Amino acid sequence: MNFLYAIFEKILVMFHQVTGSYGMAIILLTIFIKIVLLPLTIKQDKSMKEMKKLQPKIEEIKKKYGSDKQLLNQKTMELYQEHKVNPAGGCLPIIIQLPILWALFGVLRKEGVIPDETFLWFTLAAPDKFYILPILNGVVSFVQQKVMGSGDNPQMKQMMYMFPIMMVFISYKLPGGLQLYWLMSSLTAVIQQYFIMKRGE
Repeated sequence: MNFLYAIFEKILVMFHQVTGSYGMAIILLTIFIKIVLLPLTIKQDKSMKEMKKLQPKIEEIKKKYGSDKQLLNQKTMELYQEHKVNPAGGCLPIIIQLPILWALFGVLRKEGVIPDETFLWFTLAAPDKFYILPILNGVVSFVQQKVMGSGDNPQMKQMMYMFPIMMVFISYKLPGGLQLYWLMSSLTAVIQQYFIMKRGE
């Protein structure tokens, strides 16, 4: 993690030297990370779509072999192998992304990296006193859930409304720089998801 901290800190400083603003540097760094992780995001989306297509067949196998766990697992794995689907394919990209995202989060939280600089209406080193950033985070989070789609799953539909509210309460005390990173990360995720979905049509 220290290795990743050092890399992201150097990239952040480089973007600051180019733009002269740490606010713009955070935006550029967030976009840069999203572009680097784009192949993993596409792979994750593809795996999730493949799993969704197989869901009716998986349900049939559950009805047929539900009483025999060993046979159920065997038939399910055979179905995955037949269609060349990896059930962990949707999780692996997320697991790979986590250390990178945590390292970036750690850099922005590190004392002395982000100065007490004003960007737009807020200060990067202090919470947004007007609460505009946390509200925007909640709104963008809701849009992100809508773009990803909740399907017919009632739990997912419930999360679509609960998660944005949680985002507001989690982020409102965070420094403005972190809230900006979070907002930009969610915005780029929405844009990426939209184009990935359009690409798959």
